[in-house]
Amino acid sequence: MTDTTASSPAAGITAFPSVRAGHAMPSQAAVEAWVQAAWLMLAEGRAYIEDLEGGADQPQMQQAAKLRLLEQLLDIDHRLAGRQPVDDAHCLALALEYGMHEVMDATGPQLAAVFGLDEEFGGDTCRVDDIYVLWERLLDGFPGELPDRLVAEGQRDMLRTVQVWARLSREAGLDVGFLASSMKAA
Repeated sequence: MTDTTASSPAAGITAFPSVRAGHAMPSQAAVEAWVQAAWLMLAEGRAYIEDLEGGADQPQMQQAAKLRLLEQLLDIDHRLAGRQPVDDAHCLALALEYGMHEVMDATGPQLAAVFGLDEEFGGDTCRVDDIYVLWERLLDGFPGELPDRLVAEGQRDMLRTVQVWARLSREAGLDVGFLASSMKAA
């Protein structure tokens, strides 16, 4: 990844603005939404970032990965807002039309700039530096730990994190099984 710069369109985007403002949902709903958000960022989000990093010589693959990451972030945004996630076919259009308000405070045009949606799809290049800036802001702003499961100590940290989620879920009166389908998909 590259260094963050003040000139990046992502530099002015606030990560998780509702958390900072004290927005709260009922405890069971909040626990479920935040555990799902953590898992989706940890498993899916990191995978898309890895695809962007590993696909430097494959701009078309990077273009697909950055669109999927944007759609994934909208899915997380909806969960954190207490809304039902929408079908994947609608995520990009909704993100560009309405922006995001829970994962980040960003308008559709800001998202288009960060994700380089002005590029020709299928072209010979793919800009991803601004996505890395945004991703780092999201990791830094997340209210909890998101271990990297692909590094040696990340496996241990991942197991510890899942144990914390299970305990938190039980204390909120939930069965952590609500996360099983997401975990199987990863």
